[in-house]
Amino acid sequence: MSLALGVGCSGETRLPAEEHPPETKVCDFELPVAASPALSGDLRINEVMTGNDGAWVDEVGETDDFIELMNIGQRALDLGEYALSDKSGKATRLPKLTLGPGRTALFWADDTPEQGPLHLPFKLSNSGARVALWSSSCLLADLVNVPELPRSESYARLPDGTGELSICRYATPERENGETCGPPDPPNLDDSIRFAPFQWPEPFPAIAGPLVISELSLRPAGFVEVLNASGAPVALDGFALRLAALSPGQAPPGADAGVLLAWPEPSATLAPGERLSVPVGASDTAELEASPDFEGVATLWREDSPEPSDRVDFMAWPEGASLARVPDATGAPRFCGAASPGAANEGCAELPGRELASGRAHRLETAADFAELAEGGTAVGELGVKFVVDMAANDTVHLLSTRQWALHYTFVREQIRKEPHLDRCDPEQAAEFNVGWGLFSQTEYFRSEGRRYLLGTLVEHTNGAKTVEFSPGDQIVGEQMRRAFFAAMKAVPDPEAWAIRPTEGRQIIELRAIEGTAPIVGPNAPYKGLTYQSLNPAEGFGTLTFVPARDLETAELGPNVIVVTDDVPNETAFMGGLITEAFQTPLAHVNVLARGRGTPNMALRGARGDARLKALFGKLVRLEVRASDFDIREATAQEADAYWEKRKPTGARLAPALDRSVRGIVPLDAAGYAMGDSIGAKAAGMAELYRVSGVGQYCPLDLLPLYVPPAAFAIPFSHYMDHFEASGAAELLAELEQDPEFRADPHAHAEGLAEVRARMLAHPVDPAILSEVTGAIEQRFGGDRVRLRSSSNTEDLATFNGAGLHTSTSGDLDAESSSIEDALRTVWSSLWNTRAYDEREFGHVEQARAAMAVLVHQAWQSERAQGVAISRNALDATRDSQYYINAQIGEASVTNPAPGVTSDEIVYTPPPRTIKAEYHTRSSLSRGRDVLSFPEVQRLGCVLESVHAHYRPLVDPEGENHLYAMQIEWKLIGPERRLLVKQARPYGFGALEAPGDCREY
Repeated sequence: MSLALGVGCSGETRLPAEEHPPETKVCDFELPVAASPALSGDLRINEVMTGNDGAWVDEVGETDDFIELMNIGQRALDLGEYALSDKSGKATRLPKLTLGPGRTALFWADDTPEQGPLHLPFKLSNSGARVALWSSSCLLADLVNVPELPRSESYARLPDGTGELSICRYATPERENGETCGPPDPPNLDDSIRFAPFQWPEPFPAIAGPLVISELSLRPAGFVEVLNASGAPVALDGFALRLAALSPGQAPPGADAGVLLAWPEPSATLAPGERLSVPVGASDTAELEASPDFEGVATLWREDSPEPSDRVDFMAWPEGASLARVPDATGAPRFCGAASPGAANEGCAELPGRELASGRAHRLETAADFAELAEGGTAVGELGVKFVVDMAANDTVHLLSTRQWALHYTFVREQIRKEPHLDRCDPEQAAEFNVGWGLFSQTEYFRSEGRRYLLGTLVEHTNGAKTVEFSPGDQIVGEQMRRAFFAAMKAVPDPEAWAIRPTEGRQIIELRAIEGTAPIVGPNAPYKGLTYQSLNPAEGFGTLTFVPARDLETAELGPNVIVVTDDVPNETAFMGGLITEAFQTPLAHVNVLARGRGTPNMALRGARGDARLKALFGKLVRLEVRASDFDIREATAQEADAYWEKRKPTGARLAPALDRSVRGIVPLDAAGYAMGDSIGAKAAGMAELYRVSGVGQYCPLDLLPLYVPPAAFAIPFSHYMDHFEASGAAELLAELEQDPEFRADPHAHAEGLAEVRARMLAHPVDPAILSEVTGAIEQRFGGDRVRLRSSSNTEDLATFNGAGLHTSTSGDLDAESSSIEDALRTVWSSLWNTRAYDEREFGHVEQARAAMAVLVHQAWQSERAQGVAISRNALDATRDSQYYINAQIGEASVTNPAPGVTSDEIVYTPPPRTIKAEYHTRSSLSRGRDVLSFPEVQRLGCVLESVHAHYRPLVDPEGENHLYAMQIEWKLIGPERRLLVKQARPYGFGALEAPGDCREY
């Protein structure tokens, strides 16, 4: 059978499911002695991987090693005429498939030919291998001597087919290798939803004119300047200029309201471009001064028109500033440091910021207004400012402070309706608040007719997109979205930078009815073209230093180093801050560590060449990572010393719970969360999964019992302590900790801990417990491979996470690869990994009480998908009505990804809210498909709901943690894709403080 093979750069084509051909015996396949023999033909070995740990997956999700071939010729080739070998004297004929010019074919070196024609009957050694390609005439078509390769890195031709072979950190199977080795661009989310373009009118917003208010100086009372913005002289008779106070909910005053300012004689005329300065006295602003926010409006009325010639409202006026249109006739009002009566406003020295005491503004009138209003938000990757358009008050816009106004309703209730403040942390007042909120929502969200307010959010995204958004579930219609948008655009200085973004399918349909009449972007607009990613907003000081990711495990760093690196490291020494050139996931181990340390962590494409960083390498810097941007500058030694001094731990050390009385194996179906002091946090967390009994209102009853690793058991701390002491490791560690050199010298420190581990690895495990463990494994799992996982008492502590610091491994009873004894010693000794010790030291944890239990369960293979999920939105912590999911195809890890690999990142909103799964990033391994179907996302959400509810009384019995959330690790097992939950643990948001008003929703 012959087929034009379509794997590689041009996409994927299904291959025939035929039996793998038998080995050919025609040729002797003797490899030449010469290091670089002459090659023949047009088929080349294009890329080889010998240590695949998640760089690519096969059709059943396995991360096997691979060999990629490429046709560099001008005619199609029959692969059945070629053979591959990894040793002299033996080769495997390839399946009879046609490979077109310039195309590639990928073969899996996994020694499982029964899986299909692309699977070879041999494996490759990652310590080095020879891969030979033979033609049907027994000529050597290609020979590659693969060196020892780092984890998930490949040996590839750069460029494809004809280039020299070199080690590349970023594997590119089924994709172009490129001219040089470099990180791939993250897969862009599909933005197939597009809308008709919109042409902004000039100017916007239009001012009636012909006279405009060009500048106001009111604190202290000074003048109002009027400009003739037309091209003809304007007689001033029939005009009147008034000042009036305003309050929230009040419609703009009429032509007779407020203070009438002095006006020139009726015979006066203003020439085109001429200015008139109208004096303002203290008595004219007395009512404004009496209002809490100096809130009011200046209106220029014309007697022959019901609409004013111009109107400028204002509030929160800084003392001594003027409010001027920039440019004069058409620009948005901006606060300037000094007035410019009689002169153009282009020279305005804009104020950098102002105080917004009441937590609101009518317009963005200084450069810092948006950030000031957005302060207090918990979203990562965006800044948001809620707004209210009061249609009963001539579409007056109120921009709201996130810190002061948790909800649109809170503002309307207290500022417009003048109802008393209610404390949502008080149960009785919260109940009253919720009744009012529900009634308000019925009118202002859940129907479109009869509402008074249009409620939305201005959002600035990390990629530079600026969008106006409305909550999913809001029954707002297209015309109302357009009305709200243009009202809000009168409140921003750069309206043409903004667009409406639909947040649910119903809004897309509504916006179709108005497309072309307003700027509209697709739902994925915020996730396109990203160059910056905020992972852990925080401040840090240190010397800015570039370290390649592959060197980070051994590099001498410390809290006084800010590291820039080319990829996402899985293991790192302690550091004061991290900037990766590759994007991360919030659940990556490096970010978990950053949250625990309280250190800044971000990703920036091309960081080494970024102008903001380039001149700072080797210098002491201050780095501040913020939600949607960052700031980096050179720092002084004094401010850095003050920062580091403040970070030093004080007080008593954190003492992990340690119960040595429990001995022998502990079956997890007979244990529970309370046994964490004897079997560790991880084992206790899994044990409690057996007990989850509640199902959410909108979830299927067959969710329970949860599918948890069956027959799992734990080896308690007592046996670790026995081994730790009997091996001499405990005595050695005590000696080391009294040695000043161990404390001060990084080399002595690392070598000392290595010797501690060496003693534990060399000492035999007590025969009695080893016999009990191997017997339990044989009885419970038969000949299946088992997983031995670390479960220490230094994980999930109140102020110390401890995740990702220790080693888990697999073991076999037959000891072909790793014996149970070796596996036990490996897990136990990993408690004293240098990084684990240093993180505990930074976390002020009592080292002498650290202990390691071991969790044992079946080792799952060939999973269809796996990942991590959080029972709260990890990207916006106040939203416990949304869940965060990281999902990856097959065996590839989401927390320790291979270089350049991304996973599906999903925010799922379950019922009773509008159900939706919003993708923030896509898997680079799934070949363009969703890792999870929508029903699988829904079922995972139901599991999160049950776990969240079940564990809360155990983890947060007093209900004091307003950002309480649980994290689970899960897999989809077998062809039926059965959902397995293999871990549950509390999830923390690091240094992020929950708002103090119980606004979580």
